Amino acid sequence: MSGVEDRGGPVVLDREVSRRGFLKTAVAVGAALSAAGVGGFGVAVRQAQAQSKEYTTYQGLGDVKILSFAYLLEELEGTFYDQGVKSGIFSGEALTFITDIRDNEMAHAQALASTLQKAGAPVPQTPNFTFPNGTFSDTGAFLKLAATFEPTGIGAYQGAAPAIKNKDYLAAALSIHNAECRHWDAIKILQGIVPPNNVPFEKALTLQTVQSRVKPFGITG
Repeated sequence: MSGVEDRGGPVVLDREVSRRGFLKTAVAVGAALSAAGVGGFGVAVRQAQAQSKEYTTYQGLGDVKILSFAYLLEELEGTFYDQGVKSGIFSGEALTFITDIRDNEMAHAQALASTLQKAGAPVPQTPNFTFPNGTFSDTGAFLKLAATFEPTGIGAYQGAAPAIKNKDYLAAALSIHNAECRHWDAIKILQGIVPPNNVPFEKALTLQTVQSRVKPFGITG
């Protein structure tokens, strides 16, 4: 399923981008585009302004802690999809979808682990993940949980992005974010949602929201 595993190239932003600078730039660019007749961009600007609280919750963590948390999220998703592949509840095109997403998630985790090692930081120990009973015996239950994991990961990357200082780390995080958006669309295709790309703007999530969502599965950090 090439449509699921393809991802956009890294987006490079200035190293000194801050949350405040990010929002001010969005406002300035939005005003310029509105003046040029691209009025719809103002909606995106208002969306960024409305989520300023979500962005601030990641401030002060530092790049290593952000990448370490992202690594655990990718390990959680990779483990989840791997068990889904091995469960036997999927076949045909659906199995191809789930397998490709699993491979993507594992590649994300490996890339983040490598980045942490190059930075001289320890790679977090993978928790003993647990999932609700019935998750891997019923396709509906599996896809419902997948439809929870994907927007959680998307919201985490989107919320943390303005707090990442190293532009190379930021580029990698945004590239993974783009792939996660495609994963969510793939899950919605399997759920029969038409059209699957039914979200005009992705939503940033606070650090605390993400932590509370993944805590039941074994991520307590």
